[in-house]
Amino acid sequence: MTLEALAELASKGDKEALEALVRGLQGPMYQLARRMLGLPEPARDATQEILILIITQLSTFRGESALTTWAYRIGTHYLLREKKRARRITFAGIAENLEQPPNAIDPVRAAGVEERLLAEEMFLGCTQAVLSALEPSLRIAFVLGAVCELPAPECAEILGIEAAAFRKRLSRARAQLDEFLRRRCSVVHPDNRCQCRFQVNFNLTNGRLHPASLLLRASRETTSLEVLQAHAELRRVRESIELYQAQPPLEPPEDFALHVRAMLAAATALSGTLER
Repeated sequence: MTLEALAELASKGDKEALEALVRGLQGPMYQLARRMLGLPEPARDATQEILILIITQLSTFRGESALTTWAYRIGTHYLLREKKRARRITFAGIAENLEQPPNAIDPVRAAGVEERLLAEEMFLGCTQAVLSALEPSLRIAFVLGAVCELPAPECAEILGIEAAAFRKRLSRARAQLDEFLRRRCSVVHPDNRCQCRFQVNFNLTNGRLHPASLLLRASRETTSLEVLQAHAELRRVRESIELYQAQPPLEPPEDFALHVRAMLAAATALSGTLER
């Protein structure tokens, strides 16, 4: 069943359709929130708030665009408001912590986690930090157009701007990311000093890397970092967009539909109490 059909049933009071709708949207909304806010816990809270907004505004959906476009618009507006209150990361601040000298990963502090997964964690965390250094209007353009890979007209509709204006923002975002990463990141250019594995000890020491709670909870045959590095000899310089599109999607940490079920049950119980 399509999301549009689920939305129609949900707006008429079908609880199962509502849960299915939330499950269909929670992945894209979490990905959006995680890329915009950077950290898992704020992204988790924001995703829940966005899904609640979608639920409470279902009656306003008129089918003039795809349900996902409408949901992205709600999520985007919420996250841009949140970013105004967030502390800004800068490219200069990130640069201060890069280019650690060559070093072997400490097996004691690695706590038995494969070195390749720790390097992948650094790759994912670093690219997220660099993305967070973009000012919000450019970041949301890059997330929608490059990470979520939505077509430019849909991105423009989500943001309420002309398609040409969106393309200009996306171009500016890519140019800023490319300029920073080409000068520093060895994944973008192999001659650069900064390598993901050399960042592991430094980030274990300062508490930014936690082997027990990696973004990738299970070992994979090939990480996105390994895929990018395996073909480094084919082309010396990569574009930033390749780094983000090679990464696995960030999965929701929980099933938000269960929260919806609990919320509806609580509302039903409260209604029954008030009627008595």
